[in-house]
Amino acid sequence: MKLVLALLAVTLTAWSAPDFSGSWKANVSKSSFGPFPSPDKYTRLIDHKEPVIKIEEAQVSERGEWTAIMNLATDGKETKSEMRGNELKSVSKWEGDVLVVKSKLNFNGTEVELNDRVTLSEDKKTMTLQRKIDAPQGTMEQSVVFERQEAAAK
Repeated sequence: MKLVLALLAVTLTAWSAPDFSGSWKANVSKSSFGPFPSPDKYTRLIDHKEPVIKIEEAQVSERGEWTAIMNLATDGKETKSEMRGNELKSVSKWEGDVLVVKSKLNFNGTEVELNDRVTLSEDKKTMTLQRKIDAPQGTMEQSVVFERQEAAAK
């Protein structure tokens, strides 16, 4: 029994959260945006210092250009951010190596729920965002594949 507890303690202390820090660019050809048009450009700059994650997001599409800064806390505390001038409330937690983010967006007086699952590939070069959007118009799903951008040489 003591051996099992010791192994369990080593296993639990050995786990560390995946680090999403870096500059990311969506690979539109590997992604699916559901009923929405594919963006011409979609980037994320992520600063991840567990349990805090700050995401600076930018998109350019036929519908215009927009940016957002999202603040997340992986310890389950509610965070507030702003997306397109609308309040975004999120609760984030780890399910193994998957970051699960449940958000409510008050979009011009209409509540929209975003349920995200974010994973990092084993080689840490690909981040995948699986998003389910629940809105009055119905449920929509997206899958966005981001590729890590190499830091510019100094």
